[in-house]
Amino acid sequence: MNPIALKNGAYQTSTKHTLLHAIDLQISQGELVVISGPSGGGKSTLLNLLNGLNPELYEGQVKGEGHIGSSPFPIEDFSAHVAQLGMVFQNPKTHFFTTDVYAELAFVMENYGYSSEAIQTRVDEQVNTFGLSSLREASMFHLSGGQRQLVSIAAANMLPHELLLLDEPASNLDPMAIQQLKQTLIQLKQQGKTILIAEHRLNYLMAIADRLVIVEKGTIKQQFAKEEFSEITEQRRKQMGLRSFNPISMGPTQKMGSSRNPSLTIEVEQLTYRYRKQKQQALEIPHLRLANDTINGIIGDNGAGKTTLFEILAGLRKGKTGTIKLNGQPCKSKNLLAKAFLVMQDVNLQLFFETVEKELLEKAQNSERFEEICKKFHLTHLLQRHPHSLSGGEKQRVAIASALLSGKEILLFDEPTSGLDYLHMKEVSQLLQSLKNEPAIVLVISHDEEFLQTTCQTIVSLKNGKLVEVVEREGNNS
Repeated sequence: MNPIALKNGAYQTSTKHTLLHAIDLQISQGELVVISGPSGGGKSTLLNLLNGLNPELYEGQVKGEGHIGSSPFPIEDFSAHVAQLGMVFQNPKTHFFTTDVYAELAFVMENYGYSSEAIQTRVDEQVNTFGLSSLREASMFHLSGGQRQLVSIAAANMLPHELLLLDEPASNLDPMAIQQLKQTLIQLKQQGKTILIAEHRLNYLMAIADRLVIVEKGTIKQQFAKEEFSEITEQRRKQMGLRSFNPISMGPTQKMGSSRNPSLTIEVEQLTYRYRKQKQQALEIPHLRLANDTINGIIGDNGAGKTTLFEILAGLRKGKTGTIKLNGQPCKSKNLLAKAFLVMQDVNLQLFFETVEKELLEKAQNSERFEEICKKFHLTHLLQRHPHSLSGGEKQRVAIASALLSGKEILLFDEPTSGLDYLHMKEVSQLLQSLKNEPAIVLVISHDEEFLQTTCQTIVSLKNGKLVEVVEREGNNS
């Protein structure tokens, strides 16, 4: 029996909004199937239909026939259903229950009554498989977004599930961690696991996927078998709103020049920061100068100190030593708090109001750009929706639009393309590039090499909390 056999699957919310319809999906044992397509097209909703959260958690009406694993569809016994599958959500925080990595990995097996010895053995296996040895005893609160994602994937594999559902697993991972994820997926596939991955970043998956399923406007528009991948031209790929199938090269770089004459600069001098109970400095930057005449990308491995730097520049943390100057004038944390707008990696933490329109306008200083920005980000039809009812990509677009409407002088974007398809990634890139030479310094943390290549002229590299280098790219390909 196939692990998944679904006929005429559909889901309608309690407010009668149809999110999925006419879903026909057959998946064989051991297949690795990638689900992609435009942001907001229904990929996450489809996974929640398969895992039973629709309608167990998200009330609404489910229709269709078939089975998911051993559970007849629609799902009736939710507890029995979830015991047979592993799930990794787009936002890993939504399924963390404990305060440290070891406890988080052990949690699910403890709930199912496994012995201490069995739990210890399995935790050791997962720690080795996912390269988590240095984080084994770490606090969940001190992990970077990418580290949290790795922990969530490891936790989903603690039990011997035959079916794994992953929602944007690579969205916050650095290139090395993505390759590690790829190797893990290969191992799981070799073990006969059936794997469904909703993903925009496709280049790490195309060599190992058996099928590509395109979900758009709530239904399956197209399917491609492995042997058909090579027939998808670059032009067709872009028309379908898909990210690159191939590895991305950042292109040539050159050392920073001195001929620039920006109107706004931010300087960091002798900045250090260390978390409590940690001996090693989390951040150590002797000197860094950035300006508003380029888009500034911040790169580095997960845990390199990128988010810590952003939080200090936003006034959310205070450096242990050092100064920060805006146009040569020292800025204390409270001044930075008033001058900076940070779009966080987890945008759910900064969506407060009951409608998208109110979210965008409540603190807008550039309200005259409201219609323009809503149009560019395809938010006009979402203005009366509740922000938390949106897809991950739609939420990201709302948060970025809020930053652009804020009128602040320092705009900080932490992984702004997480959950975005090709077309919306290009739109974000073009809009950020349009801010060059405006009275706002734009800094972007990203592992998205495709986005960095098209967007950033200045690249700042961090490693283990230390500044490695600052380079200018000779140009960017759009």
